[in-house]
Amino acid sequence: MIINKYIVHVLDRNSENPILNDFEGKVSLEIGNFFQKTIKGIIKDTDLRKAVFNNYEENIVRQCSKQIIYDEKSFILNSKEIASYLFEAMKNNDEITSCDLAIVMYTNKDQRGVAIIKLDYKGLIHHDIALVDDKFNVSINKNESALSNSKPKQAALIEAHGLNDEYQLRVLDKQYENMGVESKFIKKFLDVEKIVDDSYKTKEFIKVTNKVLEVCCGNEPKKLEDIKSLMNYMLKENSVFDMDRFTGNADEDTSKLLKEYLEEKELYKDFNIDKKVVEKALKNRTVKTDSGFKISGDLVYFEDPMKYSLRQNEDGTCDIVIKNISFYEG
Repeated sequence: MIINKYIVHVLDRNSENPILNDFEGKVSLEIGNFFQKTIKGIIKDTDLRKAVFNNYEENIVRQCSKQIIYDEKSFILNSKEIASYLFEAMKNNDEITSCDLAIVMYTNKDQRGVAIIKLDYKGLIHHDIALVDDKFNVSINKNESALSNSKPKQAALIEAHGLNDEYQLRVLDKQYENMGVESKFIKKFLDVEKIVDDSYKTKEFIKVTNKVLEVCCGNEPKKLEDIKSLMNYMLKENSVFDMDRFTGNADEDTSKLLKEYLEEKELYKDFNIDKKVVEKALKNRTVKTDSGFKISGDLVYFEDPMKYSLRQNEDGTCDIVIKNISFYEG
């Protein structure tokens, strides 16, 4: 990935006007690495969603991003337009918080793209504002005191190949995605509709089903283990997930609860399984017990009866057995 250009605008909802930068930032090694890491992290984030623009021809974010991609000379002007539009949405919607708005032009796998990244105050960077010939010059430095796991919570990636594709951009909206609602950042600023595709269905099904099973079977480890094993097997061995077959293999109460919750989330329909999502979601597993143990490892080890098993006791408790160990540390 190459960081071609970047600029940062300061949007303080308590101010009457935004501070719109008149100068591109210098892509130093440190800043270039920072934005590379940030954008790659957004791309890998499991909450990143494909989306399409509403009001396609008139959509301001789409128009400005397209001009940036195809006309580098328009970068500063169009980045200001995007920042002004977010500031207007911010002033009209209390939900949208103040931020440093980074607009980054990058090249990834020979594809030119624009990243719109909402960086919260006192987060990953801090800014300095100077006046140069009556023009604002906003420079940034990486915040060394920021937590190592600090990441942007809201962003959009618009790439050249996506402008006329089945999806036109990818959006990150972590907090609201996990809540299952649309934020004003998505609806009022970007003005986009998230796509419900096989990737999303696969990911949501795994997340929702695991949540339901832990609630209804948390006190019955053996039953929880058996149903999760069936789900994992069906996800890995089939191309289409059969809902009736899956819920039909659970006991009546669990089957009813699963069906009700999946229907509520509009997920109780057979779907084409996205194998890339499955591979990532089912790569590792962590088991926590009420007796204070935490066991982590590759999922394939948990599924190997020669290495791991769960044994039901008459009193309702279970024993976890880790087998055939010839060496351990600790």
